[in-house]
Amino acid sequence: MNINIYREDGDSAMTNLTTWDAMEWLFKIAQRTPLNIAPERGAELTSKVVGADTWAIERSNEPAQFFAIPENKAIYLTGAGQASLWCLSYVAFHVMDFASRLQRAVEYDKDACIDIGQYFAALHLGEYIAFARSLVHVDRPWPSNLKTPTNAPSEDSVEWRINNVYLGALSWILLHEIGHVHRGDQKFVPSSISLRQEHRADAFATEWILDNAGQGLQREFRILMIAVALTWLFVCESEKKGPGTTHPRTILRFREVVAHFEAGERSAGLENAAYLFKAVLDPATVPPAHDTPRDAFEWMAGRLEMLFPA
Repeated sequence: MNINIYREDGDSAMTNLTTWDAMEWLFKIAQRTPLNIAPERGAELTSKVVGADTWAIERSNEPAQFFAIPENKAIYLTGAGQASLWCLSYVAFHVMDFASRLQRAVEYDKDACIDIGQYFAALHLGEYIAFARSLVHVDRPWPSNLKTPTNAPSEDSVEWRINNVYLGALSWILLHEIGHVHRGDQKFVPSSISLRQEHRADAFATEWILDNAGQGLQREFRILMIAVALTWLFVCESEKKGPGTTHPRTILRFREVVAHFEAGERSAGLENAAYLFKAVLDPATVPPAHDTPRDAFEWMAGRLEMLFPA
C-alpha cells in the first residue's frame, strides 16, 4: 500500500463570515458534551474528575488556539482554533474515505501507487489545509469557495461524518485541557515543569479515550481521531516554526501517544492515519509499497521523524 498526492494551494476570496459564526453550533455541542469520543465514561468523568465543581468551556478571542486556566476551572476555545481543526477534519474524512475505498477495490494492485491528486484538487482540499494553516497566525474570515460546517446534519450524511471526525479530534484536545485543570497545572512555571505538564495532559487524554475502548472498531475509530488531533498539532508547530518553550516538540508527543495505540498489523486506524499524515504533512514524497497497514504507518512515522526532528 502506498499513496501519492500532488496538490496546489491557492489564495481564496474571503466572505464576511467569521470563524465564530461558522463554528457556533459545534461550539455549543462541545460545551454540552465535551466527551464525544468516549461517552461510556461520562459518568466517571463527572464523579472522578469534575466532581461537585462547576467547570466551564468558554469562547475566547485570544491568539491561543485552545487553553485552560486551571485555577478558574475553565477551558477556552477560539474561533480560529476550532475552524482550523474543522478544516483538517474535512480533509481527513475525504482523504481517508477515498484512499481506503481505492485500497479495497477488487481490481486494485497493492504494489501500485494510489494517486488521489485529481480528487484532492476537485474538492479544494489543499485550500482547506492552507486556510487551516493561516488560522494558526491570525483569525480570518471564511473563504468563499470553502464549505462551512453544516448545522444539525442528518445522521450518516457526509456532513454528519465530517462533524463527527471534528468532535472526536476535539475531544482529545479538550481532555488534554481537562487533564491540566484536574491536576491543577500552573501556567507560569519553569520550562522543564511545563513540558512535563504537557506530556502528562497528553497521557491523560489518550488513556481516557483508549483504556476502555476494547480491540474492535471502536478502538480503531478512536485511534484515528487522535491522529487527526496530532495532525493539527504538527500543522501548528510547522506554522509557528517550533513549539516554543512551554510545549514539547510534537514528534515527542506523537511518540508517547502512539505507544498507547496497541493496534494490530491490519489496523484500519493505523492505515487511515497514515493516509492522513501523508496527505497533509508530506504530500510530495513517493512512498514504497507496504504489505500491511502497520508497515505503512511505521514508514510514515519515520517520515515524520525526518520532517519534525526532535
